[in-house]
Amino acid sequence: MKKSIFNSLLLGSVFASCAAVNLVSADGHSGDKEALSAEQAYIRAMPPGQQVTAAFLKLVNNSDRACVITGGSSPIATEIQIHEHQHSDGMMKMRPLPSVTVEAGQSLMFEPGQLHLMLFGVQATLVPGERQVFALTSENCGSLLVQAEVRSLFKNRPAKVDSHKGHDHSSQNNSSHAHKGHDHKMQDNSK
Repeated sequence: MKKSIFNSLLLGSVFASCAAVNLVSADGHSGDKEALSAEQAYIRAMPPGQQVTAAFLKLVNNSDRACVITGGSSPIATEIQIHEHQHSDGMMKMRPLPSVTVEAGQSLMFEPGQLHLMLFGVQATLVPGERQVFALTSENCGSLLVQAEVRSLFKNRPAKVDSHKGHDHSSQNNSSHAHKGHDHKMQDNSK
């Protein structure tokens, strides 16, 4: 119990000091020209009982030096790691990275199926539409406190389009029917 209280106090002071340095919203930049800023930040909501989720954002380096991002922390997670997906031998694999670099004046996208943040040990209930915070740490560009919207896995899915319009399926077995040129794979449209 003492350890939990200590960690809460320590984490609270880290977030308070980060807030004084550079607070950004999910929609825009910080008020002043800090080395790092974030845009379009969001965290995926999780099914009940799950304690791992992912966060995505566009990280912008406003400085004249490369910023090396080494990880992060959050009051809602026991650990934040940088991960990337790699396609290898026809399979998608996920692996942790010790750091990523955002070159001077450039941006870096953390997005589904690519580079992203993994949040482990999430005990909080993540409600779509609410905002949560996490801090990113760097070797040479300070810390960045990010407010991120919680999004459902199913948010912003396009309305189902009838790609079969004009086709006569009355005499065909639809379970084995395929069209040339049509891709019927599921897509992740949660961005």
